[in-house]
Amino acid sequence: MNKLNYIVLAVLILTVTIFSGCSLVTLNQQKYMSQVVASASNDSKTYEVTMEEFLTYYSNYASSYIQNGMTNAEATEEVINMILNRKMFVDYLKNYTENGQKTYELTNVDINDCWTEVYNYIYEQLDSYEAEIYTDWGLTKEESTTEEDSEEEEYVGREDYQHEYTIVNGQLQKVEEDNTSSEDVALNPNPFKQYFWQESESNVVGFTTAGAIKTKITEFSDGIKEEEMKRFVKDLKSAESYKEFDNNTSWDVFERELQRVYEIQVDNKYIEKYEEIFNDNYVIKAEDVLSLYNDTIKSQIELYSKDTDAYNEAMKSDNTTVYYHPTQGWFYVSHLLIGYDDEQKALIEKWDDEVSKGIITEAERDANIEDLRAQLKATARDSEGNETSVVKSAQEILDEVNSTLVVYGNNASARIDAFTDLIYKYTTESSFLTRDFDYAIPFDEEYDSMVEEFANASREVQKQGLSSVSNLVYTEYGAHIIMFTGMPQNVSITGENTTLQDLWNVPLKSSSDKNMLDLFISKVTKNDYSAQQAKIIDQLREGMDIVINKTKLKDFYKNA
Repeated sequence: MNKLNYIVLAVLILTVTIFSGCSLVTLNQQKYMSQVVASASNDSKTYEVTMEEFLTYYSNYASSYIQNGMTNAEATEEVINMILNRKMFVDYLKNYTENGQKTYELTNVDINDCWTEVYNYIYEQLDSYEAEIYTDWGLTKEESTTEEDSEEEEYVGREDYQHEYTIVNGQLQKVEEDNTSSEDVALNPNPFKQYFWQESESNVVGFTTAGAIKTKITEFSDGIKEEEMKRFVKDLKSAESYKEFDNNTSWDVFERELQRVYEIQVDNKYIEKYEEIFNDNYVIKAEDVLSLYNDTIKSQIELYSKDTDAYNEAMKSDNTTVYYHPTQGWFYVSHLLIGYDDEQKALIEKWDDEVSKGIITEAERDANIEDLRAQLKATARDSEGNETSVVKSAQEILDEVNSTLVVYGNNASARIDAFTDLIYKYTTESSFLTRDFDYAIPFDEEYDSMVEEFANASREVQKQGLSSVSNLVYTEYGAHIIMFTGMPQNVSITGENTTLQDLWNVPLKSSSDKNMLDLFISKVTKNDYSAQQAKIIDQLREGMDIVINKTKLKDFYKNA
């Protein structure tokens, strides 16, 4: 088994209903969930895995392991090792000292980051009850005046890419960063007590009645949120019913959940700090980067030169992993998306459902969608990614694109750069802003991975020449403005004698400063980080007596 597989240090924060429907949970729930199913111990340390912990990880990882070829028994033991490795590694980080100082000790800034993640998680859980409440109370969105805590997409501003290394006299030199920051900060206050009330005499924390909360909808912004909290706490009580706690007021139950999630986030933060410190202190060697690049290229030359179908399938699957191009069968496009908002998406789903039920015809559905397209709009953002008060329709944004690009005439580089600014300003697809590569489109539509309308429009734009743009192209996602940004480039066609400058000269995107050298520096760093992490965990496991209780896990060892 690949050693790196079992050192995965991921962690899960799950909803309180994770065990619903699990036939393995017996009536004697407390005994079942708290039993120890695996352990790692030596003379000074003992780490245990309970059934509850095992089920939490198993439900999220085992299926993917099995799909990738593991047996049920192998997947079960992989999950156990993952949990034990994480426990040992985090414990190591919490207690690691140099010169009498704890190297990875958390600051107030770190602690605030942890609580922010906790609060975001809780709000997500609360929001999951909203639809149920509206249904139970016979409400529609229009009848409520609540101000919802909706999660907004985060957008980045267009900042020049910061190279981690530069080339000096043919060698890599690390770019110094300004990491100064103030650690003297106050801790974030708990925002949730507003949803609880406390009886002055009994000092018992609870909620107002459901009817009283309902009447608050027209008076306050948090009526729905209070009811969400009430139902959330009720489910928390049910989920922990197998545990015997002395303090079981609503606030006690809720605080235990806060603390549970916080402890997970703290463990995450220790691992995050370890990686940050590793990267800060890590000095990469030019020969390591060139060796990894040349080995990768030789491997891809060997495969793709003999099998262009394999090349095309790789580009279709994930063009960001392909660095050798035996043919000119693909090209790159960037795009600006003015997408449907959630309400508009819901309408389209409703119309599709009505077509399937014969309530409306396809022609009526298409006419409705045509009207909806005219309502597509986007809010402009400033250079830092923050929304402004400027809102434009899709057509107005297209007009701005055309009027901006015409200034640059046939200067393809300037046109691509200007279009990128407009993408950062208007696109509603935040993930595109952080992509290393533009979208890859095949000339042969057999290998299309994008929706038909987008792929066909991209091929038409490519015919018009570099930096050409489309009109509005409508897909199920909204309205796109597409630009042809270039063809894939080979740094080397032999995997021999590649220089750092060769890698530096090939950008990953036409509009980005990030280049092939940056990419392979990142790959080498990640490889060495994983190797160092594996080395530490191997040392921690050395001398440990690892015991897995296969009897208690017998149902998980069985073949499906």
